[in-house]
Order: sequence, then C-alpha cells, then structure tokens
Amino acid sequence: MQNDPIDIRCPKCGHVAHFHEPFRFTCVIRYAEVPENAHLWGRVVVEELYPEHYHWHQPETPKPTFHQGKETGPGYRLNHRGMRECACCGTLEKATISWPEDAYWQWNIDGHQLVARNREHAEMILAYLRERKRVPNRKPALRNIPTVMLTKQFAPVVQDHVERALEQA
Repeated sequence: MQNDPIDIRCPKCGHVAHFHEPFRFTCVIRYAEVPENAHLWGRVVVEELYPEHYHWHQPETPKPTFHQGKETGPGYRLNHRGMRECACCGTLEKATISWPEDAYWQWNIDGHQLVARNREHAEMILAYLRERKRVPNRKPALRNIPTVMLTKQFAPVVQDHVERALEQA
C-alpha cells in the first residue's frame, strides 16, 4: 500500500504540511517476514510508525478492509488520524483531518473539484493535462480527475490553476 505523506494546510502557519498515517500496511509474502513489533491483520502486516502516539487496535473485520473519505463501516479509515509535520513552523503533532477537505492541493473550478495528494501528484496531474493524446486507461492516481476537466475547452483552464498553485507554493 502507498504510505507517502499527503499534503495538508498547516492550521498554525498556513503553509504546506505533511500528514503521515500512523501505521504502515504491507502485504505479507511469507509469515517469516513479519517484522518484530508488528501486527498481523489477515495477510497484512501493520507496523506502528509512531508508537508513542498511536497503538494498533485491530478493527473487527474478518479480513483487512480500508475506507477513504466519508466511507463508513468496519475496517481502517485512511487519511483521518495521524501525525502532522510542518517544516515551516517546526510542528510534529497528533492530528485528525478530514480528507479531501483539508487537502493543500485542491481546486474548485466551475463547481468541479480536483484534489492532489501531494506536490508530486499535482505535477503528475499537470503533466497529464498537458498531453496532446491521453491514454484512455489512466493510472490509478489520475482516475479521479473529473472527465469535464479533461475536455479540450476546459483542460487549459484547469492546467492554468494547477500551474499557478505549483508556482506559488
């Protein structure tokens, strides 16, 4: 599973901050590969990255289930509780966020919402918008771009918004 930090706006200084999941989830290949001080949840190894702040409590599900955003149900909710790290004001603290509302890289253009996980993701979106001939089978990271934002008329407007945001940050 992807464990890259996501970019959020620091509530203290307003600059870009990184939100880190408190656990690393990896699929187990062989049970002998389970690291010490890690937990096994079905065939997923759960490592506590910030044990002084967060301890793993296994959800009551027969198999590992992950939720994003406002999804509910038994399982683990990603991008919700973790650590906020801001290089600008030197903060490293426990945080609860609401994703994608707290995303640093987000644009609402003519009622259509576009969100990037971090700067690299925003740059990937921009590169995709600049392509003359886009592949129909997009990478998973590019599948949440609203279709209307990819039209010949609308893509340059979106491209301009993303370019300006990247230049200013």
